[in-house]
Amino acid sequence: MTLIKKRFWLAGLAVFALSACESGVSPEAMSIEGAPMRSEASAKPARMADAIVMEAPAPLPVMPARRSPRGKRGVVTAGDIDDTLNLAAFTRYQARAAKELKLPRVNLDGMVSARLVSATGAPAAGMAYTLTKMGAREPVHAGYSGVDGVITAFPAALGAGRPSSVMLKVFDGGVQVLGDELRTGSTGMSRLIVPTSGGWTPDFLDLTFVFDTTGSMGDELAWLTKEFQGIVREAKRAAPGVDIRFGLIAYRDDGDAYKVKTFGFTKSQPEMQRWLKGLDANGGGDYPEAAAEALEAAAAMQWRRGKGERIVFHIADAPAHDAKAKRFLAAASKAAGQNVQIFGLGASGVAEESEFLMRQAALVSGGRYLFLTDDSGVGNAHAEPTISCYRVSKLKDLLVRVLASELSGARQEASGGQVIREVGNYSRGVCSQ
Repeated sequence: MTLIKKRFWLAGLAVFALSACESGVSPEAMSIEGAPMRSEASAKPARMADAIVMEAPAPLPVMPARRSPRGKRGVVTAGDIDDTLNLAAFTRYQARAAKELKLPRVNLDGMVSARLVSATGAPAAGMAYTLTKMGAREPVHAGYSGVDGVITAFPAALGAGRPSSVMLKVFDGGVQVLGDELRTGSTGMSRLIVPTSGGWTPDFLDLTFVFDTTGSMGDELAWLTKEFQGIVREAKRAAPGVDIRFGLIAYRDDGDAYKVKTFGFTKSQPEMQRWLKGLDANGGGDYPEAAAEALEAAAAMQWRRGKGERIVFHIADAPAHDAKAKRFLAAASKAAGQNVQIFGLGASGVAEESEFLMRQAALVSGGRYLFLTDDSGVGNAHAEPTISCYRVSKLKDLLVRVLASELSGARQEASGGQVIREVGNYSRGVCSQ
């Protein structure tokens, strides 16, 4: 959206404060829950099994007033929430936000959550696994255990219905080392001991940036262009010699010079840098943008298969159009089916609608939701996220830690000197009361 129109839109919003709080599948096959659209109900909703729950229209939030900046000035600052580690809190948030915002929600029925550890209690990241309905022959999902050995999957969102239990099989070097029936639906995390021959060493990293390039995103685009090389350089230290491909998708909205521009993948870091430098922030109109089409383009990219990392950073300050919100979540579920993780980054001007959709996309794909904060003292005001705990650090440091965590298989936390501010009771990504 253009900056002028964005400010005009925000000025006309009804006022209410944000409350503190708490496998490749087509849209037809995935399970999302829904109800009538709001202002864009004229668009024909996508056909889906078990679809998405939405209620009647509700007023949209206004951005909070500019707060006094805290912490170190002159740098872009950010925090994050790993909803995979806070499933009970997320399910409460999802139910409440879907009702208040009248937006679709991913169906989390039949969720599977487990942590693999070795006999000594060490996390077992990067172990191949399959999930199969009891009595079935073909798995509904296959992947690799993630950071700290965590496995989280949502059969309903992957188009597999709502099984009461699934068979988890874990493999090491192609040999099955564990077979265990897991009851589904619990927000608790089962702890399973597996024999393991070593740590996680990915064969490759496919790293794609999906960027909203409308007029209000100029600061974020300039920042990424400047910091890109440093982020990649620092992340490589976690997996020396890893084979990296870079991808880029830029998007705006209907009526702009382009809606979605897909650059594809390149192994050349200078070429990726040239792509970024060739972008400008322009266009936009109403608040929502073509985020659904952009995420569909990301899911359709030629991602490599096998033992590697597939990561999307989606950087935006506006949600998909209401009538296309189902498509946005369907694209996230399709990405999840391909073991592509989505890390949404809420930029300046992000409101509740964007946070709600981006957090769901991150959760269903095993990513995290990141958000800019006012601590730098630069840029426009940033909305307070509806989460109960987080740590603030420089955005560059946060992105480096995210990549290093995924590449090493061990969660990387901000060191004492990197933490600018802490909210709530935070312990390695978990919010406790």
